[in-house]
Amino acid sequence: MNRLMTVVVGMLVVAGSVRGQGVDAVPPPDMVDAVLRALEMEYLTDDERAQMRVFHGVWQEDDLDDVRARANAALVVGALYDPSLADEAVDRKVRAEAMLRLGHGRGVLDLVQGIDSTQASRLRAAAYELLGENKAAVASAEQVIALDRPDVQLSAPELVEVVRAMRVRARIEGRPGGEYERMIEMLAEAHQDLDRLYWPAVVEQAEILYSKDNRKEAREAAVEALMLNPNAARAWHVIGLVSVNMFDFATVHSVAARLDENLRRLAEDKDVVSLHGSELRARAAVRQKDGDGALAVLDDAQAWFPGSVDLGALRVGAVALGFDEDVLDKAFAEFGEAHPGSALALFEVGRALSEARQYEWAARVLDEAIETRPNWARVWIEKGLLEVQSGRDLEAVTALRRARELDPFNTRAKNSLLLLDELATYEKIQGEHFVVRYEPGVDGVMAREMLGPLDEMHRVVTDTFGWEPEDKTLIELMPDHQRFAVRIVGMPGVHTIAASTGPVVAMEVPKVGKLHEGTYDWIRVVRHEYSHTITLGRTNNRIPHWFTEAAAVNMEIAPRDYNTWQLLASVLDAGELFDLEQINIAFVRPKKPTDRSQAYAQGHWMYQFIIDRWDAHTPLRLMDMYRDGVREADAFESVLGVTGDEFLADFKVWALADARAHGMLIEPSVRDMVRDDALETEAGREKLERWLRAWGVYLTMRAAGVPVGEPREPNYGSPTVEQVERWYETNPEHPGVLALVAEATIGRAPKTLHPEDMELLERYARVRAVDPMPHRVLARFYLETDESSRAIGHLEYLDAREQRSAVYAVELARLYAAAGEWEKAQAKALRAIGIAPFDGDHRELAATVAIRRGDLAGAELQLVALSELEPERKQHQKRLEALRKMRAGR
Repeated sequence: MNRLMTVVVGMLVVAGSVRGQGVDAVPPPDMVDAVLRALEMEYLTDDERAQMRVFHGVWQEDDLDDVRARANAALVVGALYDPSLADEAVDRKVRAEAMLRLGHGRGVLDLVQGIDSTQASRLRAAAYELLGENKAAVASAEQVIALDRPDVQLSAPELVEVVRAMRVRARIEGRPGGEYERMIEMLAEAHQDLDRLYWPAVVEQAEILYSKDNRKEAREAAVEALMLNPNAARAWHVIGLVSVNMFDFATVHSVAARLDENLRRLAEDKDVVSLHGSELRARAAVRQKDGDGALAVLDDAQAWFPGSVDLGALRVGAVALGFDEDVLDKAFAEFGEAHPGSALALFEVGRALSEARQYEWAARVLDEAIETRPNWARVWIEKGLLEVQSGRDLEAVTALRRARELDPFNTRAKNSLLLLDELATYEKIQGEHFVVRYEPGVDGVMAREMLGPLDEMHRVVTDTFGWEPEDKTLIELMPDHQRFAVRIVGMPGVHTIAASTGPVVAMEVPKVGKLHEGTYDWIRVVRHEYSHTITLGRTNNRIPHWFTEAAAVNMEIAPRDYNTWQLLASVLDAGELFDLEQINIAFVRPKKPTDRSQAYAQGHWMYQFIIDRWDAHTPLRLMDMYRDGVREADAFESVLGVTGDEFLADFKVWALADARAHGMLIEPSVRDMVRDDALETEAGREKLERWLRAWGVYLTMRAAGVPVGEPREPNYGSPTVEQVERWYETNPEHPGVLALVAEATIGRAPKTLHPEDMELLERYARVRAVDPMPHRVLARFYLETDESSRAIGHLEYLDAREQRSAVYAVELARLYAAAGEWEKAQAKALRAIGIAPFDGDHRELAATVAIRRGDLAGAELQLVALSELEPERKQHQKRLEALRKMRAGR
């Protein structure tokens, strides 16, 4: 009993580690208690107790002495090649279940021939489906489904068999929504009314919920099943699939490892791999557009499971990511020969190409899948979502409506169709290069102002990359964050504010409130996203992830902020820069909270290095190589004349020099100076000696194969005031020392700054130009004095780096207005509106400045906007009428 409690309590911890689902979200442990109580029932014989332990996945070694028990355990963990599953003493239906999972449809039919039972009939239906004999599959399924009537009392296992048969028929024919509801009702009856410990009913429910894109409830059901059987491979599989869809690849690989581990405890051949675990690893690689990585996984897996239709279809999907149609046609032919009549490979290829933004190609493949399986809701859903991303709304609505007819309960289809119906009510504004679509109402204020900045942005971006799209790009201004998220992925929960799918750039309105992500510099954000549209178009969507992100960050045309400089300096100093493979993985599978930020920042830094070492045209030459299907390593050697390793080595040298030119990583560092001072003392030398001894032990243990962590460098403490003063006297230009002195200076109230303090801050701003601290302090100080104009330079520095707040732009507009520099004042007032376009105060300021400058047309635009944003304030309309009379009188 203690072993069972340990395993299941461990499951609570594992379940809680799944992203987005804490321990509080898993079912309470009363189910665990129920299993414990059931196993402790005194009336159970030893054999019955052993059978129950096997059923719940917590067998003891001697429980598996019986070949039939071992076969059942093998099915639980997915040990499909266990010798017990070929033993004739084992029930033929159990052996047929293993044969079905191995993909051997004919073998299943041979094994269940002559058996009259619900399980045998369902196995026949699934086997016929696998073989592409759909009429026979439906006929066999309906023999089981016919048992679902009031006069027949079914057991929990029989109810589950009826549901499995209904799922076979639904995949082939498509079924009304009421049938889905009936399936859920039967599974609830099986698990809640007939047998609360019958975990296969809960797994079935998890799989159905996953098929409806109801990820949250699917995961919860899978966790509930694991509470009743912690080794249930199918339940772990559902958690892994949900994690693939959430880009939580750390969990995917953890689940796959767990599946392998569970299987190998039972398997005689310890090199065997898990079918589900291999599928998850391959799906994760495909999701990351790593076709080669997926094929490497599948090579090993298909050696064990050559008949698996899922692995076979995934292989074709992975091949598609090589973008070679001849190779793909060969892969299709091989799959078709092995699995005649199956549309699964077409579906996997369509999905892979769609995610790789090969929309036209993906659409053709999915159309072929629809022709092959016209009633398969899943392929209609994928086609509809593809059309949503490519901006073809009519085609998207057609596909998603058909999907909803076949599967009314799919969450992504439902969300996307609702959004498309709403988008049909939106208004559009046409420009030379863009179409802006927005919700009628106040969002139109922003939408009408976007075309001018967008067309100028188009000129800058297309001139830089030497390519422009044939059609206008659609900018969709989504009214809140949830609808933006649905627009991008069909589900809420996206943690960004804008995204490009190629033909479409979706963004949420920059507003404040619980439905929004706040204000932001929308033109900078859209310039980033539009750069993706252009670079993806130039390369036919064949570009390394880091490279398209680096090009987009570079096109933001803004200085790198201090937090990013600190991150880059830190990883450079620690030797933790990504290589060219790691950087792509970090975008989608970060191991540390900072990995994704580092990938963006380091990618941009490497892009700058390419421009500096070679020239501004070199990135375009690389893009052309990517467009032609040349791999990154070969493109680097051809265009840059260096290997990937040589590129990184050269980059590190350049990066160190660049960091030092910006006041970072100056030697000796403050930490080095603290250490050197400490080593002048006996206590400091003792710390160093202990650390060196620890390193000796560490090296000895590593040589012996003992996994131990590296000893931490001694902590010599923080610098004292006396040390800082001494260092400052001897090296007054050292950025690290100046930072310490400056921090001490700003500990006092700003109004107490003396001339020498200001000189110090100005000097620090000069030697470490990337730190905004002295600029903030000096700007605040000058603004509170009679010399407020001296704050302008510092505010300009801060405003150039600000992305979310208009505070610096507003202050600059007021300062320039006070100095009578109306052109600069108006530019800053308009920048404030570009960050917070729905802020009435900023509009008031812009209108006032425009009038003072004599730009009455510009003032009128702001007053019109104010009349729409604040209709209850009648003075806006009065001012607008007065202004129009003034313009008319000119």
